Amino acid sequence: MAHTKSQGKTNQKSNRPGQRLGIKKSGGQKVAVGQIIARQVGSKYHSGLGTKLGKDFTIYAIRPGIVKFINKLGKKFITVIKPIVKTVKKETKVVEKKVTVKKVVAKKPAVKKIVAKKVIK
Repeated sequence: MAHTKSQGKTNQKSNRPGQRLGIKKSGGQKVAVGQIIARQVGSKYHSGLGTKLGKDFTIYAIRPGIVKFINKLGKKFITVIKPIVKTVKKETKVVEKKVTVKKVVAKKPAVKKIVAKKVIK
């Protein structure tokens, strides 16, 4: 007689790979449209501006920009903001040109005289 009960299916479980959850893009990183920012179980992070929440609670970018994490009312939001573009001023050369201005003489409009005729009956 065996000293332990047979375990059956409980001992036959195979090891399954992990789901690779977590933050994929950190704050300040650039993202393109459709890139995954966070994979999670449940809504630990909420989607903010520029992001959407998938049916498996994956947060992904819907516009290109920079990832920003915000705490609002005790909730953690992930947003994508527009990148700030720094413009460098180009040197412009000022060229003076002589401009001749012609005087336009305004003509008086012609006034038509209306002559009323008397009708005698």
